[in-house]
Amino acid sequence: MDLSPEAERLSAHFTEAQSVFTTSPLYRSLCPVVARDPLSLHLLTRRRTGQQPSYLFFGAVHYLLLCGVQHRLRDFYPSITGGTAAAPRDAGPVLIDFVRTYRGELGELIRTRLVQTNVVRRACGLLIILWAVKRRCEQPVHLIEIGASAGIHLHFDRYRYLVGGHAFGRRESSVSIETQWRGGQPPPDLDDLPQISSRTGVDLNPVDLTADTERRWLQALVWPENHAEAALLAAAAESVASDPPTIIAGDAIDVCPGLDARLPAGEPRVVFHFATRMHVPAGRRPAFDAAIDSLARTGPLYHAWLEPPSAQHAGLPPADPEVLAMHGPGCEGLIDLAAVDGHLDWMTRAGRT
Repeated sequence: MDLSPEAERLSAHFTEAQSVFTTSPLYRSLCPVVARDPLSLHLLTRRRTGQQPSYLFFGAVHYLLLCGVQHRLRDFYPSITGGTAAAPRDAGPVLIDFVRTYRGELGELIRTRLVQTNVVRRACGLLIILWAVKRRCEQPVHLIEIGASAGIHLHFDRYRYLVGGHAFGRRESSVSIETQWRGGQPPPDLDDLPQISSRTGVDLNPVDLTADTERRWLQALVWPENHAEAALLAAAAESVASDPPTIIAGDAIDVCPGLDARLPAGEPRVVFHFATRMHVPAGRRPAFDAAIDSLARTGPLYHAWLEPPSAQHAGLPPADPEVLAMHGPGCEGLIDLAAVDGHLDWMTRAGRT
């Protein structure tokens, strides 16, 4: 292949991405196909800065199929065909034909859309964060999510949770989240949380869940074999659409300093982000960190995240790859809140809480 330097990097990305799609035999099978396809790689060179290429590409393909595009590629998607999906090993040539048939539509989605995965189960991580905050602060808190997308995590207290056989949250909720709890000790009392004075999200492109097209985009970002995750997302989307939280459209670098001025002086605030800083271009990460730190100018700031070690807050030691971390007033370095799976399929105590 005669590829541009960027396309070469994208090819290497897809070659390595097979190991990422642990629960998607289809995407694992298609990664090397995309890695060898100049047209697919060329379309991806036009994506917006910071967008994860494989998630964006497969999300765009999945979106068109969920919109009803009639192509043989549908036969390989369990999200569309259920249990009758064709074998993933045969999907490569069909994908190549799909990309050429719908190159215009795919190119537009890749150029304009953002990777906004909404892993509903990560709301369990927010329970751990708030439980730890209450151990240090008895006051009500202002809750702020960076990279909030549709605001699904900001609705955390409207969901039901089953953690290691223990029930928490709103028992009658239609959104039921189950997470394994590992280790000999039971989970903490995840109903013992601070009151929420306000909740605000910040996102480059907030998702309006009252719009069917926006819900479909979020569904398209769920891997096609993950039926339970798709159903959970649909239920959470219905909840959020009935009473959407406040999501401010804009870059956190620009929004956070102004948001600090709007919060009552002296009142604590909890800022969190899950797999968000990893999408911030490296050159802008110091400004991202400074913007979050600015929220401490007028009140105590508790800052928590779940990010890869390569994308954590500057000036602090990196947490382990699968650790929900926090720092705040009186904290020396980082607090390891919980060891977790990236999608919160499981969690357990870790370090000092």
